[in-house]
Amino acid sequence: MQNLMHGSNIICKVSNIRAEISQQCLNPAQMAGNLALALSKRLKSTSGHIHSHFQNKSDHIVLVWSNGLLKRIVAKSPHCKKGQYVKWKHSLFCDYKQEEVLEKLCDEIERVEIDGNGFNKTWSSYGDLVWWLVEQAFSPRSRYGPQ
Repeated sequence: MQNLMHGSNIICKVSNIRAEISQQCLNPAQMAGNLALALSKRLKSTSGHIHSHFQNKSDHIVLVWSNGLLKRIVAKSPHCKKGQYVKWKHSLFCDYKQEEVLEKLCDEIERVEIDGNGFNKTWSSYGDLVWWLVEQAFSPRSRYGPQ
C-alpha cells in the first residue's frame, strides 16, 4: 500500500508540473518573457517577433515583444507587407481573444518562427519550441543557440 501511495504522489507531482509548463508556455506574456530570458544568454537584444502559423489558415499570429515583455498580439495575412497587420476583428482568429488564441489552437500550430535582432529560428511545432526553451533554461551553452 505504501508503494501505491508513493506512486500516486509521483503522478500528482507530474500532473502539477504539466499544468505549470502549460501555463508558462501557452500564456503569451509568459512566453515572451521566457523567450527573452533564453535569448538574453546569447544576445544583447531581447526584442523580436514570434510568428505562429496554423494548419488550414492563411493568416498567422505574431507576438511582438520588447525587453522581455509582450507588447501586442496581432494577426497577419499573406498579403500584409512587413510591419503591416490585419485588424483582429477581420482576421481568421476573430472568434478568439488575442490572449487565448495560443492556448485554444496550440495543437493546430504547424510552424513557429522567431525573428529578433541577430536571431532567427524556425520550429515545426509549438512543442519543439517549448523543448528548445526548456533546453535553454538548463544548458549554459545549447547547440540550438546562435553561432
